[in-house]
Amino acid sequence: MKRSTILALLATVIISVAPVVRAAEDAKDKSAQTPKSERKQKQMPFRGKVGAVDKIAKTVTLEGKEKSRTFQVTSASKLTNEGKPAVMDDVAVGQTVGGLARQTAAGKLEIVTLNIGVKPGKTKDAEKKGEHR
Repeated sequence: MKRSTILALLATVIISVAPVVRAAEDAKDKSAQTPKSERKQKQMPFRGKVGAVDKIAKTVTLEGKEKSRTFQVTSASKLTNEGKPAVMDDVAVGQTVGGLARQTAAGKLEIVTLNIGVKPGKTKDAEKKGEHR
């Protein structure tokens, strides 16, 4: 009788411990995979005046108060000029641009979207004031 009770208790312990061990192993496997921050890259907005364009290297440099920032244009980048599709040749020094960029693992900034000029339907503040008077 004691023997069957001990065997039953032992079997219960083994059965209840197996899922816990399996769950712990799964947690280790998940933590060994890429961290959450690396899976989804953060996108950051940018806006500024174009200081330089390198069409061979496919980069756009924006002037800054303290330092300039260089952005890489890729085949996945979406370029628009006043709301219409654009190409790298449409980007010129002195233009105001804005958009979204993401930082690569190497620390470079890649353009996700680049908007050249004013969006359609939006006018300068001075023009708005003149129309309302």
